[in-house]
Amino acid sequence: MLWYKAWLETRWRFVFILGSILLVWVAPLWLPSTGVSAAVAASRMGRALQLESALLYIFAAIYLAGAGINTQTVYAATTGFHGSMLFTLSMPVSRRRLLLVRAGLGAILTGLLVAIVAGYTLLHQPGSASARAIVEYIARAIICTMAVYSLSVLMACVLDEMWQFMGGCCVWVAFFMLQSRFAVLSSLSPLRGMSLICYPLGGPMPWMTVLASLAFAGAFLCASALVLQRKEY
Repeated sequence: MLWYKAWLETRWRFVFILGSILLVWVAPLWLPSTGVSAAVAASRMGRALQLESALLYIFAAIYLAGAGINTQTVYAATTGFHGSMLFTLSMPVSRRRLLLVRAGLGAILTGLLVAIVAGYTLLHQPGSASARAIVEYIARAIICTMAVYSLSVLMACVLDEMWQFMGGCCVWVAFFMLQSRFAVLSSLSPLRGMSLICYPLGGPMPWMTVLASLAFAGAFLCASALVLQRKEY
């Protein structure tokens, strides 16, 4: 029941993100040719996809994290009506279990989108890569994206839904600016870990970044549970 209700309140977000990803992939096909050679065009497209893939991971993680305990329509949020949320809270389940179901479904959908985008990006990489390298990159991208997702879940528990997305974007823009100035943040950054530009395919696995992303994800989820246990509705 909880999983089905969470899916009903998350499905249109998932469809919207999937449509946005398809639009990003199709848009370059409509652009006029610049007269460059096929090899140069393929190289530029691969580089663009590497950058776009990381941005799409972040967008999916922040947007799907809004399908947490505060999920409601935009109209409901602006008019003060919280029927769906209060109905869910009135069910005979703990807030912790409710958070795990909502956050778990969003994490599964986010991981699925990351795998789809990563697979498409790798298909357009020049040369061939081993199956192990492909699996390692997809796993790395999913784990690092979970750090972004978990922080967005925490913000969804603290902020109203219409502010959660903007707050998440501001936090990671600020983190991106800080990581370029501090070597410690750069080595632990999930934003770098999910990128093929920073850690190319076939290179050594950035274990420090992966472990840090797992630690961040766990800490943010624990903080989200603590916030919900004390929050008044």
